[in-house]
Amino acid sequence: MTKELGLKQVSLIAGVCIAFMLAGCSGGGSSSSSTSTSGSTGTTVTVPGVPTSVSATAGDGEAVITFSAPSSNGGATITSYTATCSISGGTSATASASSSPITVTGLTNGSTYSCSVTATNSAGTSSASTAVSVTPVAATTSTSDCDQLTAIGEEITCRTNNFLATLTSTQKSSVQNDFTQTNATNYWSNLPVSFSSRLGIQLGDMTTAQQTAAEEVLYAALSDQGGTTMDDIRIADGYLGNYQNGYGEDLYAVSVLGTPSTTAPWLLVFSGHHYTFVIAIDGDYVSMTPNFVAVEPVSFTYNGTAYQPMARHRTALLAMLNGLSSSEKTGAQLAQAYGDVLVGPQKDGNYPSTRDGLAVSGLTDAQKALVAAAIKVYSDDQEGGDLSAAYTTDAALNDTYIAWSSYSDLSTRGSYFRIDGPRVWIEFSVQSGVIFSANHYHTIWRDKEMDYGGNFSF
Repeated sequence: MTKELGLKQVSLIAGVCIAFMLAGCSGGGSSSSSTSTSGSTGTTVTVPGVPTSVSATAGDGEAVITFSAPSSNGGATITSYTATCSISGGTSATASASSSPITVTGLTNGSTYSCSVTATNSAGTSSASTAVSVTPVAATTSTSDCDQLTAIGEEITCRTNNFLATLTSTQKSSVQNDFTQTNATNYWSNLPVSFSSRLGIQLGDMTTAQQTAAEEVLYAALSDQGGTTMDDIRIADGYLGNYQNGYGEDLYAVSVLGTPSTTAPWLLVFSGHHYTFVIAIDGDYVSMTPNFVAVEPVSFTYNGTAYQPMARHRTALLAMLNGLSSSEKTGAQLAQAYGDVLVGPQKDGNYPSTRDGLAVSGLTDAQKALVAAAIKVYSDDQEGGDLSAAYTTDAALNDTYIAWSSYSDLSTRGSYFRIDGPRVWIEFSVQSGVIFSANHYHTIWRDKEMDYGGNFSF
């Protein structure tokens, strides 16, 4: 039985509808709208603006769509973006992601698609962006079988040429740059790529086939230990991306300086927020320094897995210092405090004129072994181990100094360690947090003779 409303109740409902008519109120029920009211303050949320700067890169049966966020999010967090690629009068394919880029798969090679992007928040979905055209193409078949090569430099060169063969002419012109000191030294940083540009193209802007080819180059230059270092640091950046825009495991750029060859020097640079290495080839594999390794946060759980990307670095350096007697530890302490690594990005050749700290020559064999282990936690990341062998000979260790400053626990902000050899240079600095309140690490491994393959003077 329907109960008839009284005059007072009718008046109350009418008043509420008038007050909230912009939210779509009606006496007979609810209606859909492109606005919503959120929270006790009654803030009006609208659909986002239109994504901008849309571009598309062709792949094999797919297209990578890159874009910039709308100028307005409508007053609420944008929860997803959707890219749609359509053939006129034909089928369409879509894919969604929380940020740029988006890879749309299931496309037909040789067919031209019109692709656009929309943004979605709690109020609804924006209008489509300006459309761009893209024609997927079959991947270039690599003609070189790099697996049969035994010399590391030859294998890296082979895989780099195979990677370049997967790129479009536009992409290749971005990746391959002149072999100059400026290009080698000025485009890597400890800052996110949104604050400091890198040469080349990012992994996330590549097609699946292109990214696979690029990673084959990287892993060829790295030992198993080195591959784990790179993977874990990239995963840490993926974790940061859940809390702050501008971070992600695929926001790392690959660039080639010079022409990949087994007869002339060339460089491959892999650089992003908290990880950079420079692969130097001159006939054979020369070096992977400078190698910047950092992490924030120092421990985290991501997709159900616990990570401590630099725990072994910290453990090896602490073992080295804690293996000293109290008087030796005092002798290793530096008077100066260091807020960051001394010879970091764009600080090439900025070594102290005087080598300070404790001379390793006076240590026992067991203590020297701890120094060698601390060095190898970095230099063993390079495939082949040639640099590790050079750094840890008896002569090299006896000409090496170790030092620390401010705090010796590698936990307190300002804690700093250093290894200074005839060639090897390693620094570890505990920094304040950027995204989180807890501390994070900046470290660097350099080779005083063979940074950038020894091709430049500093």
